[in-house]
This record gives sequence, C-alpha cells and structure tokens, in this order.
Amino acid sequence: MRSFQRLYEEMQLGERADLTARLVSTVANVMGSFRRRLPAHELTTPEFMQIFMPGRFETVHDFLQSHAARPAPWKGIPPNLVPEDIVDAANHIVDRKFSFLGCDFHFRENIDWHHSLGPGGPWPRAHWSEIQFRGISHLGDIRPCWEMNRHQFFVWLALAWHKTGDTKYPKAVTRFLHSWCDQNTPETGVNYISGIEIGLRCISWLLADRLLKGSPDWDEAAQERMHRNIFSQAQHISEYLVYTEKMSGNNHLLGEAASLAWIALQYPEWLDSERWLKRALNVLWPALDAQVFPDGMHFEASPGYQLLVVEFLALVFTELRRQKLPLPSKSYAILEKMTAALRTLQQPDGELPNINDNDNGCAIPLPLPAARRLEGVMSVMCALYNRPDFKSSAGKAFPLYGHLLLGEQGAEEFRIVAEYPEKFPFVTELRNGGLHILQRNSDWLLLKNNPDPFPQSGHNHADLLNVLLQFDGRPVLVDAGTYRFSDERGLRNTLRATAAHNTVTVDRRNQADPVRNFDWNGTVKPGFTQSHEEDGFAITDAQHDSYHRIGITHRRIVLWLKQEDAILIIDRLQGRNTHAMDQYWHFAPGTRVEEINPSLYRLSTAGRPLAWVRFLRDKDLDRHEIVAGSEGNPSFMFSRRYGEVEPGVALRHSWISSLSATHASHRIALFSKKELPVEFGDVWPGEFLFNGWAIDLSHTPAKVGRAKMPVVEG
Repeated sequence: MRSFQRLYEEMQLGERADLTARLVSTVANVMGSFRRRLPAHELTTPEFMQIFMPGRFETVHDFLQSHAARPAPWKGIPPNLVPEDIVDAANHIVDRKFSFLGCDFHFRENIDWHHSLGPGGPWPRAHWSEIQFRGISHLGDIRPCWEMNRHQFFVWLALAWHKTGDTKYPKAVTRFLHSWCDQNTPETGVNYISGIEIGLRCISWLLADRLLKGSPDWDEAAQERMHRNIFSQAQHISEYLVYTEKMSGNNHLLGEAASLAWIALQYPEWLDSERWLKRALNVLWPALDAQVFPDGMHFEASPGYQLLVVEFLALVFTELRRQKLPLPSKSYAILEKMTAALRTLQQPDGELPNINDNDNGCAIPLPLPAARRLEGVMSVMCALYNRPDFKSSAGKAFPLYGHLLLGEQGAEEFRIVAEYPEKFPFVTELRNGGLHILQRNSDWLLLKNNPDPFPQSGHNHADLLNVLLQFDGRPVLVDAGTYRFSDERGLRNTLRATAAHNTVTVDRRNQADPVRNFDWNGTVKPGFTQSHEEDGFAITDAQHDSYHRIGITHRRIVLWLKQEDAILIIDRLQGRNTHAMDQYWHFAPGTRVEEINPSLYRLSTAGRPLAWVRFLRDKDLDRHEIVAGSEGNPSFMFSRRYGEVEPGVALRHSWISSLSATHASHRIALFSKKELPVEFGDVWPGEFLFNGWAIDLSHTPAKVGRAKMPVVEG
C-alpha cells in the first residue's frame, strides 16, 4: 500500500499525462518485489576475497598487483596526445564545477551524487526499484544526474595527470570515488536504476584506474573499493539483463550486454566472470542481428544512438581481439556495416544528422566535439577493417581516441592502410533505414522516410519526408533536435511532433501524436522511397500514409539539377475533402530570412549569403510567414545538443485545398545557392515545366526529362 500512497503523492506534483505509466510501473514494482533482491550493502574485504577463484590470491594486495600488471592498450598513451582542452576540463572538475547537458552544477563542499534539477530536493535513496523517475516535474529531468554519475570525467582527470604529473588530479579521483561509494550503497538510489548507466560508470572507472597506475595518490584503499563496487554493479547488470531484454530491446540492451561483457573480460580472476561473459554474449550477438538492418542502420534510425552502440561494440570487439578470443564473423560484419552507415550519413561539416532522438551520450569517455568523436570511431574501424574509406573520414593522424582502444599497435595498423581521396556518390541510399542522401562535394541533402520501430519507437519522431540540407558545409534546413526527455515546458513532445520538422502537416495534425515522453498514439506509415541518378539530375521520390485516418497521402519528390545547381522539392497531397496544409522549412539559429517578395526569400548567416528559397506554383490565397521560435511558438525552437534550446527561425507556407480522386494539391519549393532566373509552368495536373525540364508525377518514381514543348512563364 505504501507504493500506491507514494504514487498518489507524486501525482499531486507530477504530470497527469504520466498517470497510466505510473500505475503500470507501480503495479509492476509491487509484483516484482517478490523476486530475489541483490544484497543492498557494500562488500567487505573478506567478502570480496570470496569472489576470486580458489587459491588465486592470498590478499587484496596480491590481486591489485596482478591486475595492475595486466597489459592494456590505454596504459602507454603518449602525453603529447592529450589536448589542453582536456586539462582545462579537468581543472573545472577538481573545483567541483560540472557542466552536463546544458546544466551547470557547482558543489562548494561535498558533491551530492543524487542532485536533481527540480525544487523537490535530491533524488530519493530508496531501493532503486521503488523510485519513479519519469514524469515527476518537481524533481526534473534525471539525465543530467545520470550523466554526472557516469564519471567519465575520471578519465579526463587521469589523462590530465598523465600529461602534467600534477597530483591534484589523482587526488580528486580518489576523493570522488570514496564520496560516491559512501552515498551509493549497492542497489540503492537512482544510480542503480539503469543498467546502461551502471555499465558506463564501470567503463570510466576501469579506464581511469589503468591510466592512474604509478600515482601514489591513487592508493590501494581506493583501488580495492573501486573493484568491490564494480563487482556489485556488474552483478546488478547480469541479474536484470533479462528485464532489459523484455522491456528495452533497443540500444539499452546492446549497451548493457556489451558493458557486462567488457567488464567480465577485465576480471578473469573472478568466479562469476566466465558466467557473465557467456550471458552477455549470448544476449549481445542475437540482439545485434535483430536490431540492425542489412544496410547497417540500427532500427531506431538515430545516428546519435547508433554511434553510441558502435562505441560499446568497439570496446568489446577490440578486447576480444586483444585476448585472442573468438568473435562471430556475422557480428564482426554487422559492426563494419554500422560504421559504413555512419560514414554514409556524415555531413559535410563532419557531424551526423541530428534526426530522431539524440542524448549526446558516449561510451568512450572523452570530451570531444561531435565531428572529432566520429573521426575517432573511424580511426579505430579503419585499423580493425583495413578500410581506406574509413581512413578518409578519420583525420590524418591516429588520435587519442584510437590509442584508448588499440594502443600503439592500432596506430601502426592505421598508418599502413592505404589513403584514397574521399569520394561520395551523388545518390546514396540506406534503404532499410529509410534514409536517402544526395551529395555533390560539400552540398548535401538527406530525406528521411524511416520505418516505424513500433513498439520500440520511443526515440522516433513524427517526421516522415523530413529533409535536411547543407550548402558548402553550412546548415540550411535543420532538424529541431531533442532538448530533454522530461521538461516542465512540454518541449519534449513539441520537438518530436511533425510541425517541428521540414515536412507537411494536414489540418495541423501530427503524423502520430506523442504521448508522455516516449510513447505514441498511432504509428507513422512510410510508403515507397526510390532514388536514382540520371544524366543531369538526381531524384528521390517518397511517400507516406500517416494521414490515412483522414484519407490523405503525402508524396514528396526531391529533384537535384546538376547544371542549374538547384534543388526542387515538390509536395503532392492526394485524398478527399477540403484541408488546411502547412509546409515547414526550419533554419538554424542566427539565419537571417529576408523577404524579397511573397514567393522569394534570401537566407544569410553572419553577413554571408547562404541560400535562396523560392516558392513556385503559389496561389492567390497562399500565405507565407517568417516565424521565430519563442514560448508562444515552441515548434520553432531548436536544440543543437541535449539540454540546450534556443529560438530558431522558419518559413511556414500555408494553403487550403479541396481534394478529390481527380484533384491533388501540389506545392513546390526551390532551394539554390544563388538567385536563378526561373521559367515555370503547368502542363496538366501533375506535370510541370521548370527551366527546360519536364517533371511528370503520374509515374512512380516521377519521370524527368528535357521539355519538348514551349515553356509557359509563371
């Protein structure tokens, strides 16, 4: 009854939309309370000695000496590889100044490892299964708290000591570790809720431990306590991996299984390690096969989460290779395909497209900008797979990132891979993942028509036929991003709704309606998508039926004309009855949108010309608006990284159209780097003429060719 009383109290302060989820969670927790609970106390030294193989060590000191002597690639990192910005970041950490996911924490004395963003005080320290962490607005978003408790800054501190020799860095790690263990009894508090968070923390501890070997300030008492708590945390991951299999069969399952496997590989002396490794790999290999499409895209179609999964896999694969343990060829090939898919998605500015959810999480604990992190992944995969194309995306030298995973051997393997000039085809498809890319040099376009990953669709957005665009490596059309998974302003659901993306709404409806923070009412329904290149142009033709409940089909044709260096985006809406249509074009913050006339707009950033946008086939009653993001217009806000949000700017093209079996509604937007003379006209419904090109939508895909009749100016 106390669980239900707590539910009632929390609902007075929480969000009504989460009532169903809370009821389900409470009932599940009450029913689950009968299952075996792990010991909720920190292991003593005698208990710790019982986890080793019999006769292996007589004392903890013997184990620590043996563990320190084991080879590891990250033990011999050249200090010159550690950049000054890591030292600067470490200096802030020493002073207990943390900045995570748009939130700043400054603890003047003791760090509160259960700190919450809301006014309701710190997160409770009950048994982890009794803590409700979703939808409780008086405690805020839990992600910044979890981010701090990943302890990835332990590695920054260790690297800063490695570079400078300053003892303040290992002293800080020792102090923080004892503080954390004092406040986090095993199985207690929010830091034992998520297995993937536990795994990331253990990875950070182990990497920092090896880097700090030789420092007298990283003493044996701290090392022993770290190992004791790693055992308890790995035991937790192993025990509850079956729950993750049933409830979170997505990147969480891959991350938890991979981290458990990696931890087990670090401790061959422990009795449970062999069982953990077998359990983890028996989950990881089938899950990897089930979750990754043949084209290498993870089913969640989130490049950010795919990069995180690749990092987890890289840890396991490189350690299995180093220990000369078997690795399934199929899984090895899947990782290669996943990496190739990331390279395909890489934008000219070096980053990955910010589509679907992205919490900017990383498994390799280095404070790197997004583009440098991707370069690090490519450097490791270049060495593993001997892929010159990966090397072309990896930068010129083997980075610190690569040394953490592969050491000097990896650096040598990287050096001998052949160097080829970077080339991208005009048309590239990740067909299974529903992502289609057109690219010419540093001009780049992506169209998204990914399959709905229902029921694991929590990280999806309602944005079929969304288009992203860069000219000369500068963003033109952008995605709204994620912001936070829980926020009192409601931006979580606003930014994953249809109007926050470069697509079309009908009657201001969503393709699917977001419910709570990770659920949906309805499912998105992508249709066909075809892309191909011909002499003089490339075309992507796609369709979705997410408005089937009101009888509407949305088809979008993207036509890139080489000679004109222009991109036509044609929207065709077919169905019945009269409807209000809105076409959205979202630009990055700082973009100046200047109206030349109601159908022509000039874009610039920092005083530099960026692009021209022209609307073709406008009707008299069409309306165009320049809309800036604000509290009153949240659909036009922009989140570059998790936890950060700022006003964006957009063009909204609105019209009303009466549809029938013989009459569809068409609107056309032209994007170009310079202002173009335009000759445009209709031939008959569904066929248009543009600057000597004929575009016929009666075919699928649309038929494009040189016009054979006089052009009517329009």
